[in-house]
Amino acid sequence: MPIEFLRAIADAELPLAVSDEGQIDKLRVLAAAGMVTASLPPAGTGGPAQVLTVTGLGRATLKVRELRRQEPLLMHST
Repeated sequence: MPIEFLRAIADAELPLAVSDEGQIDKLRVLAAAGMVTASLPPAGTGGPAQVLTVTGLGRATLKVRELRRQEPLLMHST
C-alpha cells in the first residue's frame, strides 16, 4: 500500500533511490497526491526513481494515521 511505503520513505535517509517497479508505481501515486517530490522515469521505461523529499502533506498524513491508530486507546484510558 502506498501509505506504508510513505512511512518507509519518511524513515529513510533522503534522497532515496528506488529501482523496484512496484515501488516506483507506489511512488507515482504518492507524488501525484503531493505527498512526496520525486524524480520519476517515464512510464514503462523501467528506469530508477529518486525520492527527494516527503512533503508537509505527506508528513501530516502519516501523523493523522498514527493518531487514528491510537484513538481507541486514548478514548479508553480516561
